Formats: sequence, structure tokens, C-alpha cells
Amino acid sequence: MKNEYFVSPQWLNEHLYDENVVIVDASAPMPSQSIDYHQRWLTQHIPGAQFFDLDKVANLQTNLPHMLPEPETFRQAVSKMGISENHLVVIYDQGNMFSAPRAWWTFKIFGARHIRILDGGLQGWQQADYPTESGAVSRSPEVFNIQFMPEKVGSRAQILDILHHHESVKFVDARAEERFQAKVPEPRPGLRMGHLPGAKNVPWTALIENGSYKSAEEMTAIFHKQGVDLSQPIMTSCGSGMTAAVLVLGLDILGHRETQLYDGSWAEWGADDTLPLEK
Repeated sequence: MKNEYFVSPQWLNEHLYDENVVIVDASAPMPSQSIDYHQRWLTQHIPGAQFFDLDKVANLQTNLPHMLPEPETFRQAVSKMGISENHLVVIYDQGNMFSAPRAWWTFKIFGARHIRILDGGLQGWQQADYPTESGAVSRSPEVFNIQFMPEKVGSRAQILDILHHHESVKFVDARAEERFQAKVPEPRPGLRMGHLPGAKNVPWTALIENGSYKSAEEMTAIFHKQGVDLSQPIMTSCGSGMTAAVLVLGLDILGHRETQLYDGSWAEWGADDTLPLEK
């Protein structure tokens, strides 16, 4: 099952120079970090890996961070990177599976047909003693043909509609338990504390161990323990739409494809005093 989603460092090393393989570093900092991952990528990356900046290939017309870009913005960015919808795109991050799933979701939303995440990320690659390089990377431009799936992107208006009509869609929040339960302030200033009414909490870190997803059995047990009904449609959220994708990918691995990701997440909902919440 996992092979539909991941490649091992050994596999990538063996296929590093395949014509149809494109490698992408999609590292992004947590809200409490001030790490320049682009600079880190310039200093050290897997050979041939390009940097996919989730904060720049984004909707820059909003003050919310790393919101999904317009289809044309994405198309231009990845075409320039030499990526078509038919390439096998291997995504990794330099952290603990924090941002690679968001890039996976973004590519998937716009119609990429073959996407994998490097199990263990850059650390797993380095621990296997495979080579790295430094400096800029470029490929000949390609054409990425968009097949956008807007129905997979949740919005504030949809959530209010779900709450108003008591629909069966379940909300699952990927933030840490202390934030979900309003025991600690949000890392982004000016946001209220709490969560969406009726939401369940599955911290994204619960699904990850040493940069890899836990087994399907373990993840199923975690969702059940947190009271998530896996037979219902699910909308995931988090602080800013980043780790909500960790849950979407985890659910996808479990065969649960009826999901949406609330892109604005708590950065949007928590900033609006008119919106309902629970603590």
C-alpha cells in the first residue's frame, strides 16, 4: 500500500538520473522557526533536486500564509521547473515530514499523476550515505497540463454551511493538543484560542515516527482513539493549512479519499471574532 505514496532512499538512489524522475525539496519552516530552507537547499540537497517554495508558489493576494495558488500560477512555476503532469515527482523535506505532504497535496490537486514522497526525508538519505550536492539546479522547461480539483479545497463559507445544516462532514484538526484545547496561545499573534465546533483532534505528529508514516493499523487505531468516524467525509485543518495535509495523506493511505483540506485553517478562522469556536 505504501509504495503508492513513498519511495525509499535506496530506490531514489537507483533511479536518480531516470528521465521521468523529478526531485523536489519542499521544506518549509514551522511558524515558530526562522529557518531559511531555500538557503539550506542551496547549501545541500539531493543531486538534481529543485526547491519548491510553498510560500512563493502560493496565493500572494491574501495575508494568509502559503495558501493554494491559482492554477495558472502553479502551472507556470512547475513548467519552468521542467515538470509535466506525467513525470514521477519525488518530494522530500528537510524536517520530520512537516511540509512534504502539503506539496504532495498541492501537486495532486492540480493533476500530477505520479507523486511520491521520499521516506525519511533528507535525513534518511544522508543516513544511508548517499551523495548530496550544492548550488542552483535547473531543468529544461516542460508543459504541465492542469486538472484542478477545487472540490478538495475547503473554505470558511463551506464550514459555516456544514455547521448550519448539520451535515455529516467531520472536522479533524492536526494541531498539537494544547493548542486545540486552548491551553496555550497560538504561535501566530492575534489569533483566538480554540477549535472548530465539533472538531476532533489528531495531532499530525501522532501519525509520524522518525520522518515516516506509521503503519496503516497504527494510524487507524489513532483516528479511532481520537473519536474520528472514518466512514464519514472529513475536512482537515491545522494552523495554516500545512499539516492538515499530513492528515489528508494519512487518510488517503487508509483508503479514505472523501477528504477536503480547509486551506485557511486557524490562521483564517482564529482571526475572525464573528466565527464560532469551541474551547
